[in-house]
Amino acid sequence: MRPQWSLEKQPDPLNFGQARLVPRWRLDLAVWRRRRRAARVLAAGRGYCDFEPGLVSLVVLSCKRLPALLRLCDSLRRFFDEIEDYPKVEKILVDNGSGDELLAAARQARCFDQIIAHPVNLGMAVALNDAYPKCRGEYILFVEDDFVLDHPRPFLRTCLEVFAEHPEIGIIRLKNQNNWWKPYRIIGPLRATASGAEFWTWLPTRGGELNVWAAGSVLFRKVSFFSVGPLPVGPNLSRDQQQHQGFLYECVYGRRYSKRWLAAKIKDCYPFFQPNDNPDSPGWGEVANAGRG
Repeated sequence: MRPQWSLEKQPDPLNFGQARLVPRWRLDLAVWRRRRRAARVLAAGRGYCDFEPGLVSLVVLSCKRLPALLRLCDSLRRFFDEIEDYPKVEKILVDNGSGDELLAAARQARCFDQIIAHPVNLGMAVALNDAYPKCRGEYILFVEDDFVLDHPRPFLRTCLEVFAEHPEIGIIRLKNQNNWWKPYRIIGPLRATASGAEFWTWLPTRGGELNVWAAGSVLFRKVSFFSVGPLPVGPNLSRDQQQHQGFLYECVYGRRYSKRWLAAKIKDCYPFFQPNDNPDSPGWGEVANAGRG
């Protein structure tokens, strides 16, 4: 049974619960430790990876959840046709061995500019390590197939404004879920862009493995990813086992990412919701060994 918070959107006023809200000096220290090095990485730019300035590459990772994927496609189509006014977006589906039915439905939905189809499930990390270099964008918006995009106004320009003004921000978290209250959350005071868009800075936990890098629904600088290196790869274990791919993606890789970058959470900008009405992806544990790296 899923916990109740996973079924709820973040309330208004916000529920910070047991999250640790740190003072300005603590945030300033975390920024100081990263900003100069982050600025050097951004200045090097194409020394780390190729990209088209200003382009956002929306990447959807799918594995054998056709109804959820089609629901996400419907929400993406409505949002980008009717609400979002930022013009430079490419949409990429990365499918992990779902088979012909899902691929045919995805093509018929006409939601994606490119489909990367793997005939077998490679595991989350291998599929994304393959996909991210193929993204043309300066920024990558990563979404898993069981999310829905539900937001009343455009948000991409605001996100890019945060990136432009704050080099230490490598990733922006966009999930609308009532989970901010968790005691390991470390959240700095509000800051603002020149246009007045307010955002919180999420700092890493003591071990550095949580709060900054995340899966699900995030927008990150492509250069930030390649400056840290590829995702760690291991056996494609089920979620009830240690060292499963979700743990490697968020915690092991997150510890490396957090040393160089911080995360933003923009006020009143939580466009992606995970209904949590589907079972875990059939891909978890499906492949005996996705390869080690």
